Amino acid sequence: MPQLPYTLEDLLPHRAPMILIDGIEEVDLEAKTLTAFVTVKPEWSKSHVAIEFMAQASAALAGYADKVRNPGQAARPGFLLGTRKMSLRIPEFEAGKRYTIEVRNEFGDDEAGSFSCVVKDWNGNEVADAIMNAYRPLNIEDFMKGLQQ
Repeated sequence: MPQLPYTLEDLLPHRAPMILIDGIEEVDLEAKTLTAFVTVKPEWSKSHVAIEFMAQASAALAGYADKVRNPGQAARPGFLLGTRKMSLRIPEFEAGKRYTIEVRNEFGDDEAGSFSCVVKDWNGNEVADAIMNAYRPLNIEDFMKGLQQ
């Protein structure tokens, strides 16, 4: 697995213990794809946690693209707007097992994105998938002020 120039803390606005994914296996900005991985902890075993695995992998892809464009800037926070066509094929993840999360940015501009996501088990079987839609405002302070008005 190649060493990437950024840590998850560089790419995500989260901090431990809220970073659930363990790392990134591969990123291809030309193809707009990223593959992340997670070893599931017992407290994350319910299959609905897949939505957070997919959201964090999508955010890592967006954060990686941001870092390549602007290396000195922090990762921008984003907001999950929703999911479409989410499918959970298992009731629970197996604690202690490693799963991969594959994401592709299907649409994106400077503030919005739509990501197709798949979670696979250690045998390559698809266990969850969804289309994730997110919004990352260019100026989070102005955005938050607008919400308070």
